[in-house]
Amino acid sequence: MPAPKREKPLVHLVIPKWGGTGIHQTFGHRMPPMALLVLAAHARRAGWEPRVIDQNYQKIPDETPDLACLTVWTSIAPQAYRLADAYRAKGVPVVLGGVHASLIPIEALRHCDSVVSGEADTIMGTVLADAAAGNLQRLYKGSFQDMEAVPMNHEWIDILKKWPIYRYAPLNTLQTTRGCRFNCDFCSVIRINGRGSRHSSTDRILEEIRVLKKAGQHLGEFAYVFFLDDDLAADLDFCGSLSEAILSSGVKVRWGAQASIGLARNTELLAMATRSGLRTMFIGFEGIDRDALVECNKKNRPGEYGELVAKVHKAGAGIEGGFIFGFDSQGPDCFEETARFVDNINVDVAHFSILTPYPGTATYARMLADDRITTFDWKRYNMYSCVFEPAQMTAEQLETGLATAYRTFYSGSRRLARFRRNFKGRETVFHLALSNANQNYAHRYKNPHVSPEPGYEAAKEDISALMAASQAPAQEALNVAFLKAKVATT
Repeated sequence: MPAPKREKPLVHLVIPKWGGTGIHQTFGHRMPPMALLVLAAHARRAGWEPRVIDQNYQKIPDETPDLACLTVWTSIAPQAYRLADAYRAKGVPVVLGGVHASLIPIEALRHCDSVVSGEADTIMGTVLADAAAGNLQRLYKGSFQDMEAVPMNHEWIDILKKWPIYRYAPLNTLQTTRGCRFNCDFCSVIRINGRGSRHSSTDRILEEIRVLKKAGQHLGEFAYVFFLDDDLAADLDFCGSLSEAILSSGVKVRWGAQASIGLARNTELLAMATRSGLRTMFIGFEGIDRDALVECNKKNRPGEYGELVAKVHKAGAGIEGGFIFGFDSQGPDCFEETARFVDNINVDVAHFSILTPYPGTATYARMLADDRITTFDWKRYNMYSCVFEPAQMTAEQLETGLATAYRTFYSGSRRLARFRRNFKGRETVFHLALSNANQNYAHRYKNPHVSPEPGYEAAKEDISALMAASQAPAQEALNVAFLKAKVATT
């Protein structure tokens, strides 16, 4: 019996399942898939019915959509390609997008009908119109636009509201800015979102916060929002304007953000931010020695870490710090040393990872040119596996050392000591949340491991094309990757 005809065409918007160890498992990092929610709003504008599917918590529905759109990160590329192949085997056209597909579209095109390169906001309507007409093009190129081009959350909040409140922590997310003014060698942000910052207006942000307070995920009057900006403190004037606007509006909200440590140098701004509701910050310290920071083009000064962490705590906020192992200056003794240092400066939660030469980055270009990359199996590009030859230790020592750092920092005695010494002067709910994150890391990161699912080894010709994009200036990486793919498909 044929399926009943739909009133509107149906599109599946999917983030494939993450495998192995990952922050997607950790309390405080289970983010709602906001990119897919924004695409759902675009789909509604175009007359489509969107179905947002997070495979970490949902199965693919037993139905045949008119189109499937998948977002692809490097470590989940193998799962994304298998899922795309399965959709196409059922006769469903597939569009791939996201960071990995944008920087290596020539590979992604082997598993889909179309690739959307870069930000999709200005091109998604065209993609959906072409799909409805049965005329999908092989490649679509997005562009850097003002944040006004991004649908506001009132257009998708009903989707978030239907999900169980316990699924994600943080409960709500917003993006106020795209792009970054920094140029860290290992990071793909400025390749995807551009150099510099594009901000939403404070009026727009306040309106979206009010929507979340009214219709988003909240517990009574308690609402927490994590700003997904890559560095809210990259533009201190904007950070100040946003904090002042929240205070002046009278909107009661607690919020967190990724921010550079420079925010703590501005005591007045930090105080205003915490008065407006700032309670948690993720800070990319990256390393505790200057040689490592110089290698990755990071401007941090380790000698001031302790003082600045203390200022953040005094203002009433907690800190999760990011630290990377595998720089050329580091040897086998760096793991316990780093873990003890991080605990001594009183960072509340620590995320340790292995330097990963992600596609499109300067780190990738440098390591490939030096013939140091040992595998192109994308599932291993998960931040916890070594995919290159370290300078002063073996790959096995680096992976074992990562586990040592986690066990050292998250030992029972250290967790208890942090709980006791940081209790005073902090809002209880956030102290308990940070303690919960400690427990999660202690449990899940004893032995970081890759996904048990089959991997995907990149083809030699794709690696060559990727090298060109990785060597290009950050603002041109997407263009180079797009042109390489366009030539290959004509």
